[in-house]
Amino acid sequence: MALLTDLFSLEGQVAIVTGGTGVLGGVMARGLALAGAKIGVLGRRRQQAEATVRAIEAEGGTALA
Repeated sequence: MALLTDLFSLEGQVAIVTGGTGVLGGVMARGLALAGAKIGVLGRRRQQAEATVRAIEAEGGTALA
């Protein structure tokens, strides 16, 4: 039986999350990163974008604000 991480893997993909500085966008960015995507976090608040990037990197992901 295949694992969900195998079925929905985003390894090798890039995801740009517009609104990634908000609550919902930040959670989406972290979820996509957990699935293996490299993340670009876009939003109006640079400090919040950088905080989201730090959270993603702390979980082993790759992101850029």
